[in-house]
Amino acid sequence: MMKNTYISRSEILNLYTSSLKEVSTFTISEWLRLLTEDQFIVIERAFIFDVITYIELNKYSDGFLGRDIKEKWDLEVIKSYI
Repeated sequence: MMKNTYISRSEILNLYTSSLKEVSTFTISEWLRLLTEDQFIVIERAFIFDVITYIELNKYSDGFLGRDIKEKWDLEVIKSYI
């Protein structure tokens, strides 16, 4: 289960006020990574879908995929989060 992490409103305001005209996805990504001490990162959704599709198609044939991915990851739960 995903852990809830709370970021204060003042931190969000700091992000907003430190930007000149707009906030980029890169800025949000770096800001989130910094505030959560690298616990959370931002990854493009399409990339996650591609990874899940690759794992599903190659679950039993790819020696690169580790045992945890093959046996323990619940891909349906991961899909539900995205």
